[in-house]
Amino acid sequence: PPPITSVAYARALNQVKSLGQDTSTTRTAYETTQAKFWGAAPIWNVWNEVTQKLAVSQHASLQRTVTVFENLDLALADATIGLYDAKYHYLVWRPVTAIQLGNTIGNPAITGNPTWNPLAVTAADPSYPGAHATISQTAATVLSAFFGDHQQLTVSSDGDPGVTRSFGSFQAAADEATLSRIFAGQHTMIDLVAGQQLGRQIAEFVLGHLGSAPDSAR
Repeated sequence: PPPITSVAYARALNQVKSLGQDTSTTRTAYETTQAKFWGAAPIWNVWNEVTQKLAVSQHASLQRTVTVFENLDLALADATIGLYDAKYHYLVWRPVTAIQLGNTIGNPAITGNPTWNPLAVTAADPSYPGAHATISQTAATVLSAFFGDHQQLTVSSDGDPGVTRSFGSFQAAADEATLSRIFAGQHTMIDLVAGQQLGRQIAEFVLGHLGSAPDSAR
């Protein structure tokens, strides 16, 4: 990640400072809905439910269903290991900490606000890379490899019970899940870009080494 004294860091932090505050006047009602919908944890449960619905709706065979899930969940497990390893290697402040202590950073483009709070409760782990971004991009990459990216999806979430959201592709759903973390005040764009890059790389690695399992492994 860029240093906290950089222009890039200030730009990213100021974006979430504006859009992610609990009392934000710049975040739209639609963006608030996205933040609440994708706020449920763990995010990998949502993607497993998406996969289950697809397998049922497409009448996938047991063999194909097992192959999809083994690729998906191995990739998600590797992605989780990778993202937490990175979080505790880089130890980047969450936005709530960086914004509240902004006057101590030494970046003239950042003005601290000790009373700033995010829309959602911040998880007790470092910020970089973003978990929602990593996990969602991993899932979208794996599922696209098996089903093709352009699938009509109806997604539900414990973050907003009774509400569903529809998407025309896995990537569209992953992108919304990723960006929702800015509106929730949880991550900067720096965290999210890194998370998507990590998720894509891990998914491609798993698909390249596992992919469609041989008959003897099914």
